This record gives sequence, C-alpha cells and structure tokens, in this order.
Amino acid sequence: MCSKIRAIAFAASDAAAASAASAAAAPAALTSNGLASMLVRQGSRWTIEIGGALKESLHSLLDVGSVGSWWHDKLVRADERADLAHALWIIIAVLVPALVVEWFAKRLLRRALAAVAARRADTSRRTAPESESAPESVTPDSATLDEDNAPPGAAAPPDASNVPDAAPASSQGRGHARRHTTLLHRMPRALVSLALRAVPLLVFVGVASLTMSVIGDAGAPVESALEALIDIYVICRLVTIVSRLFFQPDARQLRLLHISDAWADFAQRSIARIVIVVGACTAAVEIAANFGLSDAGHVALLKAVALVGHLMVSALILQCRLPVAARIRAAGEDRPSFAMIANALADAWAPVSVFIVMALWFVWALDVHNGYRVLITLGGRSIAVMIGMRIVSIVVFGALARLFQGRDEDRTIVHAHAYRYYPLLRQIVSGAIGIVTIVLLLQIWGVPIFRAFETGTIGHRLASALVTIAIAAIVALVVWEAANIAIERRLQRWTREGNLMRAARLRTLLPMLRTLLFVMIALVVVLTGLSQLGVNVGPLLAGASIFGVALGFGSQKLVQDFITGIFLLMENAMQVGDWVTLAGVSGTVEYLSIRTVRLRAGDGSLYTIPFSSVTTVNNTNRGLGNAAVKISIAYGEDIDRAIATLKEIGAALRDDSKYRDGILSDFSYWGIDQVDGATLALAGQMQCTDSTRWSVQREFNRRIAETFRERGIRIANPQRSVVAYADGSRPVVDEENGTHGGSSHAAEVTARPPSPAAPERKPG
Repeated sequence: MCSKIRAIAFAASDAAAASAASAAAAPAALTSNGLASMLVRQGSRWTIEIGGALKESLHSLLDVGSVGSWWHDKLVRADERADLAHALWIIIAVLVPALVVEWFAKRLLRRALAAVAARRADTSRRTAPESESAPESVTPDSATLDEDNAPPGAAAPPDASNVPDAAPASSQGRGHARRHTTLLHRMPRALVSLALRAVPLLVFVGVASLTMSVIGDAGAPVESALEALIDIYVICRLVTIVSRLFFQPDARQLRLLHISDAWADFAQRSIARIVIVVGACTAAVEIAANFGLSDAGHVALLKAVALVGHLMVSALILQCRLPVAARIRAAGEDRPSFAMIANALADAWAPVSVFIVMALWFVWALDVHNGYRVLITLGGRSIAVMIGMRIVSIVVFGALARLFQGRDEDRTIVHAHAYRYYPLLRQIVSGAIGIVTIVLLLQIWGVPIFRAFETGTIGHRLASALVTIAIAAIVALVVWEAANIAIERRLQRWTREGNLMRAARLRTLLPMLRTLLFVMIALVVVLTGLSQLGVNVGPLLAGASIFGVALGFGSQKLVQDFITGIFLLMENAMQVGDWVTLAGVSGTVEYLSIRTVRLRAGDGSLYTIPFSSVTTVNNTNRGLGNAAVKISIAYGEDIDRAIATLKEIGAALRDDSKYRDGILSDFSYWGIDQVDGATLALAGQMQCTDSTRWSVQREFNRRIAETFRERGIRIANPQRSVVAYADGSRPVVDEENGTHGGSSHAAEVTARPPSPAAPERKPG
C-alpha cells in the first residue's frame, strides 16, 4: 500500500516536471527578448519550483512507513513494549494526582465563582435593572437569537428563523449605550472569574512539576514526554478558560458577548470539543515522538491531527451557515444601499470560510515556503492581539456609554447636544480600534507599517496633516455646539419668563445666524485643511479680501441696515403692535424685517424706515404706561379742595370694573407744577399698563371736567382779553364771577358796550 502511494506521488511529480520541461521548450518559437518570451520563462521557473515543492510535500505527507515501523518496534518487541508500558505508568502516576488535586481545587472555588456571578446579578438588579435586559434584547447589533424559541441541540446551533428584526433607528443609540455600559460593569467580575478559573490550572502545574521531580528520571524520554503533555494540557485549558471569559454559558451576568445562553453554551461546547480532540491527538503524537518516532512520521501525524482540527472547524462553520446568513441579511435590511452586498455575503461566507480554513491546512501540509510553522506562531500572536483589543474595546465603549448615558431627569441641554454625537463618536472609536488592530496585526506578520510614518516620510506628513485637520474640526465643532447651546438656553429662559414674542423672533433669526456661523467655521476648517495638505491659500485669501472690501464699500448702508436690525431685534427693542418713535416718526409697528421697519402713523400714513437711520427708539409699549394728569385751575381757587377732588376721581376710577384691571397703583399727586399770575397747575399720575394708559388718562380727564364743573372749581382759561377804551374808562367788574379787567388770566371779563367812536378790541 505504501509503495502504491509513493508511486502516485512520484508520478505526480514527474508529470509536473514534464510539463515544466515542455513549457521551457516553448520560448524557442518566440522572440528571444520579447515580453511573451520573458513571461513564458518566468512561468517555467515558477512551475519547476512549485513542482519540486509539491513533490517534497506529498512525499512527506504520505510517508506513513516510518509510523508503521515505529508501531511494529514498540508493540511487537517485548522489551520495547515493556519500556513503553513503564513510561506510560510513570506518566499516569504524575498526571493523575495533579488532575485530582485540580478537580478538588475546582470544587472548592465553585462556590466563589457562583458568588461572583450572584453578586453581579444583585448589583445589576439593584442599580439598573433595565441595563441587563437591553443587551440581551432583540437589537440589530446584539447578534442574539431567542433562546426560548430556538434552543440549540448538542451539535447544532439555533434555528435561523428566530433572527430578530432591526430595532427602530431612534432607539439604537440608547441601546448601544446600555449594552456598552453593561459590558463595562461586567468586566471586573468577569476578570475575577477568569483568575479563579486559572487557580486550579496553576495548582495542576505545581503538583505535576513536583511529582515529576520525584518520580521522573532526569534526561529520560519520559521526562520530555511529561513536559510536552503538561504544556499541551496547559495550552488547551487556557484556550477553554479564555473562551469561557467571553461566553460564560453558566453565568449570564458575566458574559462579555451579547449572545443568548443557548449560543454561549453551543460556542463553548464546540470550542471545548475541538480543543479536546486536537489536544488528545497531539499528546499521543508527542508521546510517540519522545519514544523513537522518526521526524518524518512525527510531521505526518501532526499534519493528520491538524487535518482533523481543520475539518472540525469547517463542520462548525457549516453548522452555523444558516443562522449567520440570516443575521447578515437582517443587518443588510437596515441599510438598503448594502442589501445586495449583504445578500451576496450571506450566501458566500460559509464556502469562503471553509475554503480559507482548508487552504491554511494545505499551506502547512504541502509545506509551501514553510508557511504553516510561521503561521502557528504568528497566528497565536494575532489571536492574543485580537483578544486584547476586544477587552480594550469593552472598556472604551463602556466608558463612553457611561459618559453619555444618563437618566432622563438629569439630562441638560449640554447632555442632549452631546448625545447626538454618541453614535458618530462610537463609530470613530470603533474605527480607531480597528485601525490599531490592523496595524498591530500587520506588524506581527512582518509588514513594516511603522516605517511608513517615520520622520521625513510622506506617511509622517500625512499623519501630521490629518491630526491638525482633526483638531481644527474638533475645535470648530465645540464652537458650533457652544453657540447652539447658548441660543437654546436663551430661548428656554425667555419661554419660561413668558417672552414668547421675543423667543419667536430669535427662532426666526436662528437659521440665518446658524448659517453665518457655519459658513465662518467651515471656511476656517477648509482653509486649515488645504494649508495642511500643501495648497497655497494665500491667493484665495487675497481674492476673498479684495472681494470683501469691494462688497463692503458698495453695500455699506445695506450691511449697516442688517447689523443694526439684527441687534435691535435680538435686544427686543420693538415688536409688531408697539407704538414707537423712530427717526422722528411716530406710529404703530406693522412689520419688522432684518433691514427695515414699517410704521403706521396716526393719520394712516405708512413709513418704511431702514435700521441704519435709527439712532434712538422710543417705545411706549413696554409693560408700564403712566397716565399723566395735569390740570390748571384759576388763581384764587381752593387748592386743597382741588387736590382732594383729584384723589377722589382716582379712587373712583380704580374701583371701576372697566378700568381697575389696567391700573397698577392709586393716583399719585405730585404737587403744584406751575404758578403764574393767572393759573395754578396741579400735576400727578396713575401707573397703568402700557395697553390701558391712554384709556385711563382720557377717562380721568373726562371725570375732571365733570366733577370740577359740578363742584364749582374753575379751570383756568388759557385765553385773556384786554379791552381799551378811548375815553379811558375801565371795565365793569362782573359781580357774579368776581373778576375785573386784567386781574385774571382765565376769568370771564364783562365790559360796557363800546361807544361807536371807541377803537376795536384787540386780543392780548
């Protein structure tokens, strides 16, 4: 049988060599230095090299004769069989006590592990009961299936029909925050459980080493076999312990992956199954290698063990084919633009993954450039990097979620604005972690990625420019959000204070203000980015400056109108319906714009006034309006009686249901405002609202006229008549009114009828 296999291998290699020879003869018919000739020669060399490698690899892979010889020598010969049995008894005597002690250590620590999980469950129920339900709930990113509806079997994953639908986009941010916060809370106790599970392994290593030093023979093959077995066992146990750190099938509250209990149990069992099979087979191969198995047989058996492991991984991929495909399609439905790609990936992921897994085995089995030996070392480092970056991502995302997540009653405007950027920041951090992971993996696999960013290289300049642009963008974003937060706080304050018109006006101006601010910030960021990328922005700035100067000179008044209008509107100097005096014109405000104001005068005229012409604003509608009272009585009237009458009128007016709602205080008498030879001017006021000032003042004047007439208090007449007679006679004193000519400024004067020859009366 072995000879037949070798014959097949040599036949394949001879066929490859023959094809290479025929290909080498082909260039004779081609141009000696032509491109086709060069391609054919290069292809010939590659064919020869690949054929030789395949010949050696197939010979090594199919060389089972050395294994058969070793089996015959160790099991057929009595002395060799006795030595092997003695070595196996020593191995059992060393490993069994260590395994028993490890089992007892597990039993002792089982209660501590349960206490850690229970403590985490109690903490989550006490502090945030909703945080534990959200991560396990149906969300687009949780990648969980309903464990109650589709429990996996012992060797099959959950059914794909229970893949959850996408959650509404509005709740995705909160869902991400809750999930990341949950992982951050789980991390400390999960690491404690990892340490507790590692303690029995350390006990095993200690007991096995101690027993081996007592029983084993130094330098004997059995000692090398024991060391190899201990190493294999430790590696297998570490793999299962680390996988249990993430899956935690028996401690849901410590799980570091958002999957259901069924999926966690399935994944942990699958990993343990693969590790046990591969570890046991590798242990048997290492025992044989330490007891006389040739190097060729050792390599052949290791390749067979690796083939078993790769086949088990491929079978696991095929078992998960339908659920993962359904999950990929569901994720593509959330983004219609990626639906086609998601469907193609859902159909192709399993075959491609199986091909890659089996191709890796062929790389090692065929020993192409000794690839798989390097792959073992680099693959282990890569797995360690990915596990470490996963832990880093849990910590970073959890810290971000804890920073942004807060109770609804504790959220302020700043928190609300910051929460808008949580999805974007999460994507940026995820991208940064992904880039760091890729860079580390490339560095591990021998790609000199760090050299591309050394000083003086284009990578260094590009990175410096990107960092500068990022800082400028962050500063611009902070300025933008600070301005928006300040505006929203002002709007909320005005709304609470009842200044609804003022708040509405600011909301009207808000789009324009935001546009101006955005244009300014965008210009700064764009110019900074262009300058960092090496673009000369000097001509751009010069051209913009010239254009700005020309525009400023050409539209100076227009710019002044806009600037003044914005400040007047922001300061709430006037609003529609107010009676104002602007630029010497008084009227009611009918319309306000950014540039002009329209006033309707008392006679119906409409005035349009640009804001650049406004230097002073006189607004009579600002909450208070004083109804001024000023009455001139005739000289000689009873002043106290007149004052008392004014106060009575004010009290009666305030008691009137028609006017009392608009009056804020009683009549305030100020005193005698003016005294001359004919009149006494009494002054005072009533404090009213701005809307009732004029009606109260007019009613007060009406009541003054009626009450003073009823009580005989004479109001001074502003007109005075002087009559001169030619004969020098004096006017007759009116006994009824008690006045005489020239003695009173506001008195009724009665004179004798003038004679026909008398001069005309002249008003004085």
